[in-house]
Amino acid sequence: MARTLDPTAYAVRRDAFLDAAEHLIRTKGYEQTSVQDILDAAGASRGAFYHYFDSKEALLEGVVERMTDAAIAVIEPIVADPDLPAAGKLQAVFSTAGRWKTERSDLLLAFLRSWYSDENDLVRLRVARAGAARLTPLIAGIARQGAAEGAFSCTSPDDAATILLALLNGSSDAIGRLVLDRQAGRTTFDDVVRFMGAYEEAIERILGLAPGSFVLVDTPALHVWFD
Repeated sequence: MARTLDPTAYAVRRDAFLDAAEHLIRTKGYEQTSVQDILDAAGASRGAFYHYFDSKEALLEGVVERMTDAAIAVIEPIVADPDLPAAGKLQAVFSTAGRWKTERSDLLLAFLRSWYSDENDLVRLRVARAGAARLTPLIAGIARQGAAEGAFSCTSPDDAATILLALLNGSSDAIGRLVLDRQAGRTTFDDVVRFMGAYEEAIERILGLAPGSFVLVDTPALHVWFD
């Protein structure tokens, strides 16, 4: 008889590996953390690890996916707020998501270089697609509300949201690489500010917002990531 899988127990044990990985990435860095380190921290066998993850890279994907789940949970109430106008929702979504990431900058910076390595290209693409699939309906709802309120001038809010998410996926990738360039001294803080301004201008044009009315990443967060 096949063994019955307990979904709750499975999720708890899988989370234990993710918790151990997050702690080690924060304290040692992703590249310096081995599967054996994770096994020791989680008090688990190698066989147990491979029951949940095919590889160390799959574990990294799991860490990022769990962070995405947590970030979505933070912004969903903003989108659902019936008393908040669309322009306020849009800015609040990005400001809240930005603060959430900045509060976890130690973890994100610890695996950033590995995340953008060639061997993680497919993992990064899968995570980006999954995130876009969840975010697009939320942004589309804001865009429809903004069009109804007359705050946005986009003629097709749903299509505008799809285009906006494609732009944001590209910006996330570009910003991550920009962080690495800044760390290596290949770019200046002024270059970063100019780059962010170009993305803000593009978002404003897609949605028909007034110039200078939208902030992608505020100045304090820029200093955390790029100083």
